[in-house]
Amino acid sequence: MGTAGLDFKRLSGLLQRIKVDCTLVEGDEAQDHCILRLSSVKRPGQVAFITYENQGAEPRLAGIRIEPPLMEEKSGQSFWITEETIRLRGTCVDDAKKIVELVEQTFLRGN
Repeated sequence: MGTAGLDFKRLSGLLQRIKVDCTLVEGDEAQDHCILRLSSVKRPGQVAFITYENQGAEPRLAGIRIEPPLMEEKSGQSFWITEETIRLRGTCVDDAKKIVELVEQTFLRGN
């Protein structure tokens, strides 16, 4: 599976340092996007998905979608999803570090 030029091995290693597991769930042969699934012991029952798009020109896009924790359905409980997108410029080498910062700010410190 393609990762759109994202250094998945480096990103996965950086995420492991902050106790976030990362798996590649979708890539494509054109190598212009990929989707990663995140989970963490720090956010039990909750998952996030990173979408990385690289069309070959700036800006590259990295978006995170955080789904609510899995829990028993309770009366009056509302459904929520958090989404955030960042535009990446400069060298692709720095993208993994920028995505980790996004994960720290949204997934680990969110809601």
